[in-house]
Amino acid sequence: MSTARQQLEAQRAEAERLRQRVAELEAQAAVAEPPSVSEKEGPGQSLEQLEALVQTKDQEIQTLKSQTGGTREALDATEREEAQQKVQDLETRNAELEHQLRATERSLEEARAERERARAEVGRAAQLLDVRLFELSELREGLARLAEGTP
Repeated sequence: MSTARQQLEAQRAEAERLRQRVAELEAQAAVAEPPSVSEKEGPGQSLEQLEALVQTKDQEIQTLKSQTGGTREALDATEREEAQQKVQDLETRNAELEHQLRATERSLEEARAERERARAEVGRAAQLLDVRLFELSELREGLARLAEGTP
């Protein structure tokens, strides 16, 4: 009977430990989930905003290129250099924005993968907890039958 009690205590301790682990994993899963405002939201700007900004800058580049190409004779050397510098600056900024967009997309995918891993771990822990609780229930029933049999 002493071993049955020890086994019961061990099962209770294991069940409590598993409950705590499930609570920790659920907390981690909640932290891993992005804010509910938008799943695409990155560090400061959303992907849609970055894409719109890239398109705007591309349009500005095309406008400046067409201006420098169509009215090249009318522009003097200084104006031409300024326009070319602006085009170059816009192309550089466009490349930076595209890099930032790719980094934000990678970050989003990593966060989603981490959230899925945490959910899977919570599921495994919940299944293990269910098994342990079932075993504990069977042990209790066995102890109850044993207690009924003793005077």
